[in-house]
Amino acid sequence: MTFDNILKNIRRYTTLSPQEEAAFCALLTIKKIKRKEFLVREGDICMYEYYVNKGCLRNYFIDKKGLEHNLYFAIEDWWISDLYSRTRMAPTFCNIVALEDCELVEINHHALEKFMEEAPALERFFRLSYEHALVNQHLRNLEMLHMSGEERYISFMEKYPKMANRIPQKHIATFLGLTPQFFNLIHAKVTRGR
Repeated sequence: MTFDNILKNIRRYTTLSPQEEAAFCALLTIKKIKRKEFLVREGDICMYEYYVNKGCLRNYFIDKKGLEHNLYFAIEDWWISDLYSRTRMAPTFCNIVALEDCELVEINHHALEKFMEEAPALERFFRLSYEHALVNQHLRNLEMLHMSGEERYISFMEKYPKMANRIPQKHIATFLGLTPQFFNLIHAKVTRGR
């Protein structure tokens, strides 16, 4: 079994020695889930970090009114987990579900923490990855506060063109903080203008 894709992902930020790469790969397992299958359910304790080899997933929560709110999506070459649950070992408030059949590389949180003590370069990789994710979340928050619904939609389409055709529009709508009806109006307007 080869883990070439995940190693290429890590090499974007840091370099592991051949021995460290081999030891890291020994901690990894492949997990396959079908479309609509849950990776993590609200109330679970998330024990793994996941790298997406193939497929598309969404992370969402359900509010007190029973409405779903999409927090983020993950496609090939992205990572997904519930950071709160995984680092605090606390029940998650969110769900992670497959939008397509998926092949994931999983690593146990405790094994990863232990390995990072032995391989500081991997800790650097995750620090830089989390910094990147935090900056993107900050920018998303600013967009939600300062952009119109139409501007948020256009920004999403420009930033994530590979996702736009893979994610149902109702999920994109809640990710952008829009009702499905308003999203449909914006989508029609933008599509006509192109």
